[in-house]
Amino acid sequence: MEFAIGIGLGGWLVLIVGSLVFGAGAQMIGQPRAGFEWLGDAIAVAVGALVASEFIVAWRTFEPTWDGLALVPALLGGVVVGLIVELATRYMTGGNYTGRAISA
Repeated sequence: MEFAIGIGLGGWLVLIVGSLVFGAGAQMIGQPRAGFEWLGDAIAVAVGALVASEFIVAWRTFEPTWDGLALVPALLGGVVVGLIVELATRYMTGGNYTGRAISA
Protein backbone atom coordinates (compact mmCIF):
# COMPACT_ATOMS: atom_id res chain seq x y z
CA MET A 1 0.00 0.00 0.00
CA GLU A 2 1.37 3.35 -0.99
CA PHE A 3 0.60 6.59 0.81
CA ALA A 4 0.45 9.58 -1.50
CA ILE A 5 -0.94 13.05 -1.15
CA GLY A 6 -2.85 13.96 -4.30
CA ILE A 7 -3.57 17.62 -3.60
CA GLY A 8 -2.66 20.20 -6.23
CA LEU A 9 -1.47 23.76 -5.70
CA GLY A 10 -5.02 25.14 -5.50
CA GLY A 11 -5.97 22.57 -2.89
CA TRP A 12 -2.94 23.46 -0.77
CA LEU A 13 -3.85 27.17 -1.01
CA VAL A 14 -7.42 26.46 0.14
CA LEU A 15 -6.08 24.34 3.00
CA ILE A 16 -3.59 26.98 4.17
CA VAL A 17 -5.91 29.97 3.82
CA GLY A 18 -8.75 28.13 5.57
CA SER A 19 -6.54 27.14 8.49
CA LEU A 20 -5.21 30.70 8.87
CA VAL A 21 -8.76 32.09 8.84
CA PHE A 22 -9.77 29.62 11.58
CA GLY A 23 -6.72 30.54 13.66
CA ALA A 24 -7.31 34.29 13.30
CA GLY A 25 -10.98 33.92 14.15
CA ALA A 26 -10.24 31.85 17.23
CA GLN A 27 -7.69 34.44 18.40
CA MET A 28 -10.32 37.21 18.24
CA ILE A 29 -12.89 35.44 20.42
CA GLY A 30 -12.68 36.02 24.17
CA GLN A 31 -9.42 36.84 25.94
CA PRO A 32 -6.45 34.71 24.87
CA ARG A 33 -3.36 34.90 27.10
CA ALA A 34 -0.90 33.63 24.48
CA GLY A 35 -0.05 35.93 21.60
CA PHE A 36 0.58 33.12 19.13
CA GLU A 37 -2.33 30.86 20.05
CA TRP A 38 -3.68 31.33 16.53
CA LEU A 39 -0.63 29.63 15.04
CA GLY A 40 -1.13 26.40 16.97
CA ASP A 41 -4.81 26.42 16.03
CA ALA A 42 -4.01 26.98 12.37
CA ILE A 43 -1.48 24.14 12.30
CA ALA A 44 -3.97 21.81 14.01
CA VAL A 45 -6.70 22.68 11.50
CA ALA A 46 -4.33 22.11 8.58
CA VAL A 47 -3.20 18.73 9.90
CA GLY A 48 -6.76 17.63 10.71
CA ALA A 49 -8.01 18.68 7.28
CA LEU A 50 -5.13 17.00 5.47
CA VAL A 51 -5.53 13.73 7.35
CA ALA A 52 -9.31 13.67 6.87
CA SER A 53 -9.07 14.51 3.18
CA GLU A 54 -6.18 12.28 2.18
CA PHE A 55 -5.71 9.40 4.60
CA ILE A 56 -9.20 8.41 5.72
CA VAL A 57 -9.97 6.44 2.59
CA ALA A 58 -13.67 5.92 3.27
CA TRP A 59 -14.23 9.70 3.29
CA ARG A 60 -12.65 10.21 -0.15
CA THR A 61 -15.98 9.46 -1.84
CA PHE A 62 -17.65 12.62 -0.51
CA GLU A 63 -18.08 15.37 -3.06
CA PRO A 64 -17.15 18.09 -3.87
CA THR A 65 -13.43 17.90 -4.40
CA TRP A 66 -11.32 20.80 -5.56
CA ASP A 67 -7.87 20.22 -7.00
CA GLY A 68 -7.55 16.94 -5.14
CA LEU A 69 -8.83 18.23 -1.79
CA ALA A 70 -12.04 16.56 -0.57
CA LEU A 71 -13.76 19.64 0.86
CA VAL A 72 -16.35 18.13 3.23
CA PRO A 73 -13.98 15.70 4.98
CA ALA A 74 -11.29 18.40 5.15
CA LEU A 75 -13.74 20.85 6.70
CA LEU A 76 -15.00 18.32 9.25
CA GLY A 77 -11.55 17.02 10.19
CA GLY A 78 -10.05 20.50 10.40
CA VAL A 79 -12.82 21.94 12.56
CA VAL A 80 -12.86 19.00 14.98
CA VAL A 81 -9.08 18.93 15.51
CA GLY A 82 -8.91 22.74 15.53
CA LEU A 83 -11.57 23.08 18.21
CA ILE A 84 -9.90 20.49 20.42
CA VAL A 85 -6.55 22.28 20.19
CA GLU A 86 -8.18 25.70 20.62
CA LEU A 87 -10.01 24.69 23.79
CA ALA A 88 -6.91 23.01 25.22
CA THR A 89 -4.56 25.92 24.52
CA ARG A 90 -7.04 28.56 25.68
CA TYR A 91 -7.70 26.99 29.05
CA MET A 92 -4.16 25.74 29.68
CA THR A 93 -2.75 29.24 29.13
CA GLY A 94 -5.32 30.88 31.42
CA GLY A 95 -7.47 32.54 28.77
CA ASN A 96 -11.24 32.49 28.65
CA TYR A 97 -14.14 33.08 26.28
CA THR A 98 -16.31 35.29 28.45
CA GLY A 99 -14.09 38.35 28.63
CA ARG A 100 -14.16 38.45 32.44
CA ALA A 101 -12.24 36.73 35.18
CA ILE A 102 -13.11 33.16 36.04
CA SER A 103 -13.80 32.62 39.75
CA ALA A 104 -12.55 29.52 41.50
